[in-house]
Amino acid sequence: MSYIRGASADESEFPTLLDIKAAFGFIPNFFRAQTLRPDLIDAEVGLFSAILVKEGALTRRQKEYIFLACSADNLSTYCVTAHCEMVRMLGIDGPEPEQIALDHTACNIPDSDKALLDLAVKLNNHPKEVGAADIDALRAHGFGDQHILEMVIMVGLAKFSNFVAFGLGTVPDFDASQVTGHLGSEKKLNPLPNTLPLINDEDVDLMKGLTEMPVSRAQEYFAEHSKNAG
Repeated sequence: MSYIRGASADESEFPTLLDIKAAFGFIPNFFRAQTLRPDLIDAEVGLFSAILVKEGALTRRQKEYIFLACSADNLSTYCVTAHCEMVRMLGIDGPEPEQIALDHTACNIPDSDKALLDLAVKLNNHPKEVGAADIDALRAHGFGDQHILEMVIMVGLAKFSNFVAFGLGTVPDFDASQVTGHLGSEKKLNPLPNTLPLINDEDVDLMKGLTEMPVSRAQEYFAEHSKNAG
C-alpha cells in the first residue's frame, strides 16, 4: 500500500485511526502508511479538522472544490479519488466531483466559486504570479479577508497532502479509473509562455564552441562578455 512498512497492523494500537474508521467506515491508506509515527497522524488529523472540517467563512463544498482542483493540477490520483468520494459521502450538491477536479471552468457553479477556484489554481501552479490585484478581484465577488485566508490555507493543505501521498506511494482507496487517464491532459500544468525566444543556429554554434574550449578560456570569455554587457 506504500513504499515503506508501517508499524503493527493491530488497529487497536492507534486510537486516532479507530476514530477515523468509526467516522468513515475505513482507514485511508494515507494514514496507514504513517503508522510508524502515530503522533504525526494525530497532528495531521488535527490539521485537517481545523482547516477543512471546522466551519469557517468558506463552505465545506468550496473547500472540497479547492482541494480537488489543486490536487488534480498536482496530478495526485490518490487525493483526487479520496476527496471525490468524500464529496459524495457528505452529500454535497453540485456537479460530479471529478468534473470539478478536471475542469472547474466548464462546470455549472456560481461565477464567484469559479473565481475562487481560479485564484486557488493560480496560487497552486504559479504562486509568484499572485498579486494584490488577484485578491481585489476576489473581493469584487463578495469574498472577505477570512474567505481569502481560508482559500490560501486550503491550497497549502492540498499541496501538503499531495506530496505526502506521492512520497509514501499510497495506493488509492477507491477506483481511480475515472480520473487516472485524464489528470494532466485536460489542463495544461504550468504552461510556458508562447513568447519564449527560440535558440537560433548562432546560439547553438556559440555553445558548441564554448563547450570545446579549455575551462580557463571559457571563463575568460564569460568575464569579458559580462564586462561588455555592463
